[in-house]
Amino acid sequence: MTETNPLAFFESVYDAYQRAEQSAGGVIDRYYTIGDYTVRLQFAGHALVPFITPALEHLAISPDKTRADLTICLWDSASTATSMPPRPWELDDQIVRGEVRAFSNARIHTMLSGDVGAVSMLDETENLGVYWIRDACHVPTYERSAPLRAIIHWWMRQHGRFLVHAGAIGYQECGVLLVGKGGSGKSTSTLASLVHGWRYVGDDYCLLAPNGAPYVYSLYNSAKLNASHLENFPRLLSGISNPEELANEKALLYLHQHQPTSLISGLPVQVILLPRVTGRPETVVAPATPTAALQALGPSSLFQLPGIGQSEFLALADLVRKVPCYHLELGTELERIPQTMMKVLPQ
Repeated sequence: MTETNPLAFFESVYDAYQRAEQSAGGVIDRYYTIGDYTVRLQFAGHALVPFITPALEHLAISPDKTRADLTICLWDSASTATSMPPRPWELDDQIVRGEVRAFSNARIHTMLSGDVGAVSMLDETENLGVYWIRDACHVPTYERSAPLRAIIHWWMRQHGRFLVHAGAIGYQECGVLLVGKGGSGKSTSTLASLVHGWRYVGDDYCLLAPNGAPYVYSLYNSAKLNASHLENFPRLLSGISNPEELANEKALLYLHQHQPTSLISGLPVQVILLPRVTGRPETVVAPATPTAALQALGPSSLFQLPGIGQSEFLALADLVRKVPCYHLELGTELERIPQTMMKVLPQ
């Protein structure tokens, strides 16, 4: 292997995964339908299963003995006694969002999560991904809430699906996309609607099919809230999965475990809302321009994922031109949020 050969490095990582399988004494398989495709997660042993699978559990299907569209192999060194191959890159080989520039090309994609040292890779030709972390107990909260998003993003973008940083909910058959930077009120709007009977697609990341009639697919059933906002949602308090982390992290909930009937796998996108916290009691809506919607949706989606390019930007620009957009000025009386949103839904 040379230092500039991404495929050779991927093969060495996959070889290490296969050794981890043997060391762990077998494979744990989980299958999911994500954006109309079958995704297989292949774990070397049990250690990573409880940290990766809860956010995806609402999309689980029975084992499919046919070939999956995408297979992702996962292992940790601590439980399998199998080391990751030495990483043959320098710090200046990395670019923004963790992508390892020298080990990414048209076929192979490589990402390093610098805070915990986890590595994500995808071989597009083989439809094969690999995820490694040193110790399963060190999987960070952001990975537990939105696992494997880099690998899913790389693969889905080749199939007309794009990860977007947005919330998505629905009333009957009408899907609403909530867009904006962190702290804009997406989670508050999503959960306020959920507890008033709306259907839940996603809170933080969703999978968007923008071509033709835009459609949003559910990806994760997780929801995150600042600890200071929990008192506004007493019905959700029993579902917090990380109470010991609330001093430093947002509360993480897996809605599949507590409100499975509220979840839906996807909906047509018929309205885009741009929430903003105002501090006033009432919630109001007002028309928004496609430019304003793109400014709210684009940066937070395009700058959080590795390898984003022109195709994603053009897809988002086309989306906001096709779908009606509105500002959603959020009030403090949460029950009025879904009531106000109803006013802009197609009749």
